[in-house]
Amino acid sequence: TWRGVQIFFVVGFIVSSIWVANLTRFRKFQPAPIDPDPIVEFMDKDQHWRWRYLTLGFGDQVAWLGAQMTANSVDGNYHSARRLPEMTTTPVERLEGAKFRGIPGIGSLQQFLAVPDKYNLKFIFSNDQFYDPLLYFYGWHRLVRLGNGIMVWERDGIPPLPEVLPRKEIPLYQRIMWGTVPMGALMAGLLVLTHEFWAWRLAALLEFLGVTGLIRRVDRWLVPRLPQTPRGLFYKSWAWLDEIMWNWSQLPREDANQLVKWQVWYDWLRAFPRPRPAPPTAHAVRAAILLSIVFVSVVALAVDVQRRVRDPIGQVEAYYDDLDFRRMQAAYDRLDPESRPSFDQYLLELSVLNGLVASYGKLDSIRVSVVAEEEQRMVVDAELTLVTALSYYTDTNRLELVKRDDTWYIVPEEGELAIPPDQFYRRGTVAWHSAGRRRVTTETTAFADVLDRPEIQILSSRLVYVDGRYHIVGELINIDVDPADLTVRGILFDNMGEEITWYNASLGIIHKLLPKEVTPFRITFEGVAGAAIADMNTAGEFDPAAFSPAPIDREVAEFQVYSTALVTTHDLNRDVTAQDIQVVADGAGGYALTGRLLNTGTQEATIPHVFVTYYDENDRVVWVDDYFLEGAVRTQRLQPFTLALTPATAVELLLDEGGNYANVLANEIRFDADWLERLPVPPELGYASVRVSVHYFVLTQ
Repeated sequence: TWRGVQIFFVVGFIVSSIWVANLTRFRKFQPAPIDPDPIVEFMDKDQHWRWRYLTLGFGDQVAWLGAQMTANSVDGNYHSARRLPEMTTTPVERLEGAKFRGIPGIGSLQQFLAVPDKYNLKFIFSNDQFYDPLLYFYGWHRLVRLGNGIMVWERDGIPPLPEVLPRKEIPLYQRIMWGTVPMGALMAGLLVLTHEFWAWRLAALLEFLGVTGLIRRVDRWLVPRLPQTPRGLFYKSWAWLDEIMWNWSQLPREDANQLVKWQVWYDWLRAFPRPRPAPPTAHAVRAAILLSIVFVSVVALAVDVQRRVRDPIGQVEAYYDDLDFRRMQAAYDRLDPESRPSFDQYLLELSVLNGLVASYGKLDSIRVSVVAEEEQRMVVDAELTLVTALSYYTDTNRLELVKRDDTWYIVPEEGELAIPPDQFYRRGTVAWHSAGRRRVTTETTAFADVLDRPEIQILSSRLVYVDGRYHIVGELINIDVDPADLTVRGILFDNMGEEITWYNASLGIIHKLLPKEVTPFRITFEGVAGAAIADMNTAGEFDPAAFSPAPIDREVAEFQVYSTALVTTHDLNRDVTAQDIQVVADGAGGYALTGRLLNTGTQEATIPHVFVTYYDENDRVVWVDDYFLEGAVRTQRLQPFTLALTPATAVELLLDEGGNYANVLANEIRFDADWLERLPVPPELGYASVRVSVHYFVLTQ
């Protein structure tokens, strides 16, 4: 029996070793190998190396890529020396895997995406579509897909790196310590370990040269002149320690061995009784207990698997878990065999489901509650919590389960019955193209090929305080005839005129504007997560409500808004419009905005982004809300929406006027013009009107 147990353990160890060695074959820990040559070639041409770059979804290959690049990166391996507070105050190991650390990771990445000009960050190489919505709505656009499948994202208007990068001046003594202490510690350790070979030779050499005698004479001359107390204390302490060490090194009288280990632990270990070998009966009992434990574990595992199959709650949880990990066959097998469609039809119905949650969401938790229960039928509500690059989303689905052959199955939901009115649809569009360098040359772009900046006019701006955060809200218009790629920055000043902090508009603006198009903007001032002890909670695990406030320790007396723009040809789709808009009471004392989005274009709107701009009686912006809808809007289809409105009582006005700086010479548009798209709202809401703006992200372009 004991021999069988030994063989079992040996085989188990071998199988475990093989399993660990081949674990990455079954579940990938790293992305597939990436050819770095196309990325290196891209950064080497057209002087792209003058800007910094960032990688997303590269895994450990980011180090090999960086070794071949001449350009600089804002990211790096976790064991490298970091100085940026966005990297040193959070537990994110690398920005390229930011999604695995929730708020610390995504929060750090957002701060680089929101103010890329601060870091001279112009190019992002993405190997993970999870980050696509985040990049798009922060103003980045897709530039080109390289030959190795990597998508290049670009941000316009980023200044290049200066010729000489600033560096922190380290004190001279610290530089000397950094160059000597590490190597000195290694050398000291080697000398201590090898002292038996050279110590007596060195002592003999010093005795022969007379150095030992000189040291003794200096000691006899110096020691009497030392203060009495330190000298006596030092010698007494040394004599006490020397006596203890001498006693430990003595040979026992009953031991004739000439070599004894000079360790105090040796004497202590001898005091413990030495255990005796167990008799054969004890071996048999232990083997029986071990086999019983293994048998009970296997039986318990089998019972648990069977219970999960027969448990309706477990079936629902397993179904969504299979969908999350793309185990389509396993998810299909959990559907009712008598009412489910064919497997091909099931996959086809899943493929047309698109949107922020369906395409980019990752399941975080499931909570199932029973609504109605019968012997052979059950109705449950499955509350799903999904994580996206933009926020948490909670979705509640009502499912019906039936029991067949002692096993619970999920009754599949009916597919979409509505069909578009036209089978073949054509749409006229206006397109733009920038030739760049009109002459084929490797020289710097000619001055005649540089396009003028589009003219931008800021209609209004205000500083408000909402939910413990400082915001600058307002509205601007592109009065030019060319599309514009915007960068809007807000700066806060104290009563002495000194700058307190600054930040860029990120999610609260439409970054790409058509000619004569108006966009609201909201600049939310944010600090670095974990930079202060008071906000260390934002550097922990994922919390969608976590926020690091801006370091504003002085009274804000003034604010300024700066807007710059470049001509762009990217992301100018405007084929989704809002219709049937109404402001209704939500039944809880508040109001909600309801309506439907209609896609009149030829491309599916993967992630709709809806802005609600609130105006006062003077047609000035009071507040700006933005919402990401969970579902996509397919071509010639409608998508209903319901948005909670922010009451005016939640908005505290701090400064009504600020400095607005753009490149327009004279204002052409009055902010109080009669805009037809503004919708009157009930007076109880506290506003005079609202305006709805829509833009969206397209998955394939």
